[in-house]
Amino acid sequence: MRVVALTLASLALTATFAYAADKDKPNILLIHTDDVGWGDYSIYNPESKIKTPEIDQLAKTGVRFNHAHTPAALCAPTRYALLTGNYPWRGRYPAGDWNWHTDTQFLPGQKTFGHFLQQAGYRTAIFGKANLGLVYEKMIDDKTPDFSSKLKEGPIEWGFDYSYIIPRGHQSFPYVYYENNILVGDPKNVVPLKAGPLKGGSVVTADGPGYSDWDSADVGRTLTEKVTAFIDDVLAKNKAEGKRQPFLIHFNTDGAHGPHTPAEILFDKKLKGETITPQTDMILETEIIAGQLVKVLKERNLYANTIIIVTSDNGGIPAGKLEKFGHDAVGGLRGNKSTIWEGGTRVPFIVHWGDDTEAGSKIKPGTTTNQVIGTHDLAATFAEIAGVEPGEDQALDSVSFLPVLLGTQSEDQPIRESLLVQSSPGSDIEFPLTSKVPEEFRNRPRPEQAFRNSRAKAAQDKGFDGIGHAVLKNHWKLLFGLEDEPQFLVNLERDPKEATNLVERPRQQNRVEELKAIYKSIRESKRSVPPLRLAK
Repeated sequence: MRVVALTLASLALTATFAYAADKDKPNILLIHTDDVGWGDYSIYNPESKIKTPEIDQLAKTGVRFNHAHTPAALCAPTRYALLTGNYPWRGRYPAGDWNWHTDTQFLPGQKTFGHFLQQAGYRTAIFGKANLGLVYEKMIDDKTPDFSSKLKEGPIEWGFDYSYIIPRGHQSFPYVYYENNILVGDPKNVVPLKAGPLKGGSVVTADGPGYSDWDSADVGRTLTEKVTAFIDDVLAKNKAEGKRQPFLIHFNTDGAHGPHTPAEILFDKKLKGETITPQTDMILETEIIAGQLVKVLKERNLYANTIIIVTSDNGGIPAGKLEKFGHDAVGGLRGNKSTIWEGGTRVPFIVHWGDDTEAGSKIKPGTTTNQVIGTHDLAATFAEIAGVEPGEDQALDSVSFLPVLLGTQSEDQPIRESLLVQSSPGSDIEFPLTSKVPEEFRNRPRPEQAFRNSRAKAAQDKGFDGIGHAVLKNHWKLLFGLEDEPQFLVNLERDPKEATNLVERPRQQNRVEELKAIYKSIRESKRSVPPLRLAK
């Protein structure tokens, strides 16, 4: 938890950033990948079968977080939390909003870091997968939006001056782009698509509306070029107006979520077939995109004063056939995407800020930290960097880790007292593998998902979210079941693979009660951390 009483040095630095002139405020580029695990990038996992020198270099000349977590082990709730600085259950749905034309995850009055930075004079933009819900101005019927109408609630309302999004990502309909709340292209080109392969290596994953010429293999190139065009537009506007307006870019990449449809060539680099499978090729895509954007920033003399963040929306996906190649997406951790184990929420998190030299960098090159943070802490961190206070009713669970970036917070002084994370609905430590799914579910199209949904509903009928949670404090982690009962206690420093359950150990009962009390306090709170206060 961010304490109000800071050291004098920290106060001085905070004051500097709170009242820095616009010409000094850094640009911000957040590269938010999809389904990339803690062990996918070679800087985190030397045994990774995917070589990522561009991302590794950002870490070697910046800071690498070893204990960064997404607030949920699933994308939709994490994306809301990252933007608002709120835990997922403070939004419309505890498990996130998976709709695309009826509502959004944001409740009335909830703001994003886009709003905060607009207030600070930034020009803000969002690209790629949204997965936050949308509301259309016009509907043909309850299930069919009028694609010729504008979005009534979309990125403009979420605090972004410019946007180029895919409503639910390249993996789900509608397979279309929206630019500034308006469909890109002719609405007549949106037709019913059937699940299956298309020309050119593209894939449609489920029946639904989309462009007749939809190309899932071209998403990475399209979005990256739109990011570049936005940067150039900001520079042109700054030149025309004779003043500098910094930018914030929130770039949600398509890799490495399925369908795994890598392009043959991406920015003059061979992509398809360069790693062990199409799945890992899509992780390599994020590496190529990061390298391309670093190149763009350097060519435009923006690199040194742009904060570059690379992270993911949840833990790695199950290894499956990758195991025979020796690739471990979670880098030896237990669990994976959707689970409450470390493999479900611990993610790569790299921040770079400077010219790669120690003298010219705000972040000391080659830094590593074991500070526990959540990706939703970006909301308060961005606000502090920009010099704005979100307010008492915003960023309710977000702590600024700017002191960690600047090296003014020692490793033995936690930046936050505790952190809450959650699983997919119906998933806790008792959730069995497919082989243990009851007979009644085995003949369904997705037996494991069907059983998980039934477990979630049973808990929801009793008044619970039906979601597994865990609370972390220092090196300790207590995992809760679907009805908020303690299931598993582990010391992550001694047992990072979460192999031994200490929850029944007599000597640990006081610790279990302490962590239970923290969990209850957070869940019952209106906000779990003090609001960000800037030095005056």
